[in-house]
Amino acid sequence: MPAPLVIQSCSPRQQQGWMSSCLTSVQRWAKSEGHEYCFIGDEIFDLVPEWYMAKVSNKLPVATDYARLILARQALAEGYSEVIWCDADLLVLDPAMTFDFDGTCAFGQEVWVQQKDSKLQARRNIHNAVTVFRRGCPVLPFLIHTVESLMRRVDPAHVAPQMCGPKLLQALHPLCDFAVLPEVGALSPLVVADLCGQGSGEALALMLRQSEVLPQTVNLCASLLAPADAGSLIHTLQTQGLAAH
Repeated sequence: MPAPLVIQSCSPRQQQGWMSSCLTSVQRWAKSEGHEYCFIGDEIFDLVPEWYMAKVSNKLPVATDYARLILARQALAEGYSEVIWCDADLLVLDPAMTFDFDGTCAFGQEVWVQQKDSKLQARRNIHNAVTVFRRGCPVLPFLIHTVESLMRRVDPAHVAPQMCGPKLLQALHPLCDFAVLPEVGALSPLVVADLCGQGSGEALALMLRQSEVLPQTVNLCASLLAPADAGSLIHTLQTQGLAAH
């Protein structure tokens, strides 16, 4: 039986910047776990129907949310027993990380810290920076059908950035009770500021208090991360981790 397959994708331009450190961390983790690894560039969008691409226009993450599902379906059809998608801006902090859950699929769970009414608020959200699908999963074809249905009906002027990814999963989670991976977290801008020494430290402390487990992998959220902060953030995480703070 083939080993689990880890899939990542980003554009060639992104590979030349700070994201290369993230990609390398996932590649090393996959190798240490004995997983197969597959990288796909912009050709990932060849998997997305023309009508879908016309709807999303330049909102390419919405297209990637669909393409990762198609890639998972293809890999499982080819005989892989498990397929793990990892976003390109994920940084693995613990190379001994394993995903242990019941069922045939699982999604990341973040503790997102933000300011609300002059107070810090922490929310647990489902995200798809890491998705795991196993052979025979009934959720995967359902998600593909649902995303296609949503996109066919949506007004192109109102395509929300996360509507076919985290927002969809968050809406379905109370009904479906997905298996979640709290070891795969995410760093909000307020937490990043604390890690870079630009904040009070309260946001990071709140995230750690509210986390079920100490995140072993973190989504650096490239769309929200200032390039000037990326290098120092990655250095801090790789040398000090999260627990030291």
